Amino acid sequence: MKRRWYNTKCKLEARILILFLAILIFSPILTNAQQINISVGAQVSGPTPTPTATPTPPPPPPPGGGGPVYISPETTVIFKGRAYPLANLTILKNNTVIATFKAQQSGLFEREVKGVAAGTFTFSIFAEDTDGRKSVTIGFTVSILEGRTTTISGIFISPTIELGPTQVERGQDVNIAGQSFPESEIKIFVASTEVVKETKATSKGKWTYKLNTGFLQEGEHGTRAKAFMDDGEQSQFSQTLTFLVLKKGALVCKGADLNFDGKVNIIDFSILLYFWKQTKPANICVDINRDGIVNIIDFSIMMYWWTG
Repeated sequence: MKRRWYNTKCKLEARILILFLAILIFSPILTNAQQINISVGAQVSGPTPTPTATPTPPPPPPPGGGGPVYISPETTVIFKGRAYPLANLTILKNNTVIATFKAQQSGLFEREVKGVAAGTFTFSIFAEDTDGRKSVTIGFTVSILEGRTTTISGIFISPTIELGPTQVERGQDVNIAGQSFPESEIKIFVASTEVVKETKATSKGKWTYKLNTGFLQEGEHGTRAKAFMDDGEQSQFSQTLTFLVLKKGALVCKGADLNFDGKVNIIDFSILLYFWKQTKPANICVDINRDGIVNIIDFSIMMYWWTG
């Protein structure tokens, strides 16, 4: 009876050992891909996968034999997410550019990068919109396994943002604009008075908001934007831009430099066009020659002082 029990135990242990060896050998082949979903924040790290046994290539076949040939699988990283229609995207690995490409017309993007070495790397990505404005750079650290396909998804590029003019009398408007994922909800955060304003991006991702400064105290204020989707996903914050609110009558114009940045360029021209043909415009500086109307004379003066 003891001998039969001992034989049964040995057979069971042998089967368990064979099963363990099979899992050890074949599991790296069966699990040749990892999926990393990133909820993008100020700085995001993808999860570090649990190391698995590295498959050992079989020995070469004996001379004259026709045994199997081992082919090492390629290491690939796939980046997926949301940006703006036809945005120019740049991916970096440890601050070195590894890919540049365009987003789809829908604003979605997917890029496959092959030949990435195994190891832990800091990847980062940023976008440039169709008007040349850049997003903030999103960074995340990911461990790449040799011979695996790593998919990094859930990337949501922050909106781009610009504003003008940068100095206004209290009660005048500051025009805020940018680009984001199409039809996303844009929340604009204004400080030092903590106020949130809302607008919506168009089907092309463009968004604008006219901020009346009547509720703000005199002094410097910052503004930044963030995009939200109906499915609960949200982008990182855009960069923060500042503007100055002055008391009425304190605004000192600087000729054709309408946004007070020391240059006369396309931004000043855009401000001029916004008030084109207006009499007694809300922004008194756009009437450069002070004749009560924004017209070709003001444009000619701007062209004379143009710096580009």
